[in-house]
Amino acid sequence: MKTAALTHVGLVKDQNQDRFLIKEFSGDSVLIAVADGAGGTPAGEEASGVVIEKLNDFQPDSQPPEADIVRLMQEADQKIFAVVEKEPDLKGMGSTFTAAFVKGETVFWAHVGDSRLYLFRGDELTQITEDDTMAGFLLTEGEITRGEARVHPGRDFLFDFIGGGEFEEETGSFSLCKDDLLLLTTDGLHDRVPEETLVSILLSNSELDKKLDGLVSAALDAGGRDNITVVGVEV
Repeated sequence: MKTAALTHVGLVKDQNQDRFLIKEFSGDSVLIAVADGAGGTPAGEEASGVVIEKLNDFQPDSQPPEADIVRLMQEADQKIFAVVEKEPDLKGMGSTFTAAFVKGETVFWAHVGDSRLYLFRGDELTQITEDDTMAGFLLTEGEITRGEARVHPGRDFLFDFIGGGEFEEETGSFSLCKDDLLLLTTDGLHDRVPEETLVSILLSNSELDKKLDGLVSAALDAGGRDNITVVGVEV
């Protein structure tokens, strides 16, 4: 199993509010996560930092593993919400969050917001998570296509995130096959780069870190208007 991650502030913003985690455990297992802060600087940066810091308390032997991830998401939510209650000017402060725990041949995941978990198998890229945005809702309802969702103005309107005092998480699990690749991305990548471009880069014979570098470079070439983060696990 190979892991790699890359983050970039982009070409427009002054601060990088994205955070990520790669934490390896014994027994061929690893926890990966991304968080994308919202609510303006420095509030967004603080929120994503709280979420990732909480995830360091993950218990790999918990059953089911995704339930322990959700527990930590809830603790982070309450911590951020308490800050906002004390400082009302920070209303809207929060973070997206997507995590995947790989244990043997199984992936356990949890998610809220518009960061994403992808599975790349063979030559097919599948988005596992659903975006908690207006564009994501319209896509789920079949009212717009995936390509239209990528550029829809409603892609920036978050319905749900960590930090509002409560949220509705999405969780699941699935089995892995040899040569599968898992990707976690923030919207600075997947909102800027067409899916066919992502697939083309992932199909290259490069090492994992080079593939991730290619993905980030594609987002920068597309304008780099947001922070860009990608985490990968190659089975």
